[in-house]
Amino acid sequence: MQELETTIVSLTKRGEQLVVKRFAAQAAADKAIKARQHALLSADLDDHRALDKVQSAAATASLDLAAIDDAIAVLAQQKAEAEHRLAAERERIERGAAAEALTDQVAAIRAALPGYLEHSRVFVDALSEISLWHFESDQIARFAQNTMAQIEVAANFAMSELAAMPDAIREGRQAIPGTPMSVPVIAPVEPAVAPLIEHNPVLREANFTVIDRSQEARSIEIEVPRT
Repeated sequence: MQELETTIVSLTKRGEQLVVKRFAAQAAADKAIKARQHALLSADLDDHRALDKVQSAAATASLDLAAIDDAIAVLAQQKAEAEHRLAAERERIERGAAAEALTDQVAAIRAALPGYLEHSRVFVDALSEISLWHFESDQIARFAQNTMAQIEVAANFAMSELAAMPDAIREGRQAIPGTPMSVPVIAPVEPAVAPLIEHNPVLREANFTVIDRSQEARSIEIEVPRT
């Protein structure tokens, strides 16, 4: 990683130097092209020596500019490749560290599970001694036994899955634990706009105001005879 970081810094510095050099080359090319244009438009066309001189200067300046542009493009590609390798190396190291941490965590869970189950059995046995005459102790013992059975079944599936996760993380087949997931962006919904009511020309001329009551709630009173 240090070697790649040094390479990227070196390429970045070289690129900045080429950009400065390109500005100067662009100015020289513009000047040479204008001089050639001026010679072709205003100078003596029979003076081949003078024309060849400005033509050669313009061609050389254009070639220098093109060479710098080519070098900048190659440099940008080299930098992109170095940055890609650096990102890949960082991810490899991060994935390795995450896999090692998860391996230790799984080992700790695997080591703690038998002890937890054994202590739970001791706890249930202690409660069972008084469960015949103490209702609450009997309920606690039953709950603990049921919980132990569910934990044992779930642990068989969970430990098998957890044991395979470190290799999946190293190989990039699974995300690093704790990596925030991207949340999809929901576009805002534009509120519905009520349709514009076109006024009747006759009513408009008569200065009548049209009132839209289509959205108003209406109440209808109904008389029901009492029995």
